Amino acid sequence: MKFLIIFSLVLFGFIFVGFDGNLAFSQSNQNMINVSFENNIAPSYEIPIVSGQKFTLIQSYSWVKDETSRYNLVSYTLDGETVNISRNARGDFTLNIPTDSFHNIVFSAVSQYALAVEGTNNFSYLPSSPTQDNWFDAGTEVSVNVQKTIEIKNNKVRQEATGWSLDKLEFWIIEDDGSTSFTTAPITMNEYHQVDFLMTNQYKLNVLSDFGETTGSGWYVQGITVPIGVDTGIDGLILNTLSGWEGADIIYDGNIALVLVDGPVTVSAKVEKNYSLLIVVIVIPILIVGVIVVKKFKRATPVIIEKTIEKTVEAPQKKYTDKYDEKLSIYLAEQILEKLDELYSLKIISETKYSKLTETQKFVKENLGKNLK
Repeated sequence: MKFLIIFSLVLFGFIFVGFDGNLAFSQSNQNMINVSFENNIAPSYEIPIVSGQKFTLIQSYSWVKDETSRYNLVSYTLDGETVNISRNARGDFTLNIPTDSFHNIVFSAVSQYALAVEGTNNFSYLPSSPTQDNWFDAGTEVSVNVQKTIEIKNNKVRQEATGWSLDKLEFWIIEDDGSTSFTTAPITMNEYHQVDFLMTNQYKLNVLSDFGETTGSGWYVQGITVPIGVDTGIDGLILNTLSGWEGADIIYDGNIALVLVDGPVTVSAKVEKNYSLLIVVIVIPILIVGVIVVKKFKRATPVIIEKTIEKTVEAPQKKYTDKYDEKLSIYLAEQILEKLDELYSLKIISETKYSKLTETQKFVKENLGKNLK
């Protein structure tokens, strides 16, 4: 009658499973398995086995070394032949051993230390752990790579990695160099280590305008005051003038505006149409031409006013100053130039438009001035 005989031994995480055999067997058909550990990291022992029967040896992949380290199995040597094993952080390694003779098994394991990361879950180890966790072989160098930006609420709230420390002993700033990730300096794993990342909340500021380019939009930490602005631009000869802001508590003084970021903020520029440039460039010249035409018409057709008193008397013709029209045109051109200087100094019109308009008025003024000589 055959049955299963199980030998169990719990010692430093080692378990041994026995074999099938007869209830009675002689001492002569017994063999021995000698189990030991390289560098004596655990006590050696012997297991009696029955020749011709199946025997399975079970060994834990990892077991405690001390409070901050562990041993992890890397290979075994069976009767002088070394075999590397696929490494795992936990669980049991099983090995079927022939029972036909005496066998010598030597397990090899390495010390490992843990590397903990706090502050973020968006990170990776470089290189990764040989046991697919956060434990690393003694003496190896490991870096931690972290994603700099973590989106919390789309286009409203995010977290930014701004600093890191090792074992809470020293703090380093993470520079804003435009990259999407940051990698720490190599850490030598000869003891337990902890890396802490400082993650700072940031909020999105949106500066909007129906006209021109805005400034100030971006991501900012809570509590900062940000200068904002808008270049309203020009629609032809019609100016777009900033009259105020909407959407948040804004400190506004002329062209200078400041907004406090205390969360996601959206502000809009209020822009009004300004026709002063159109009046200067088109309306006033039209008036000038109209005045000149009227004056010339009045010169060419003298008005005779008849009054019946005792006899008809011809009305005296009004006399005009010599070259009155040219002088009037020069005066108006000078007024236009002054207005253009004012608009340019206030940055209401661009330098290019200012140059073209002033060049035209100066040309008119110079040519009229020649006629006066």
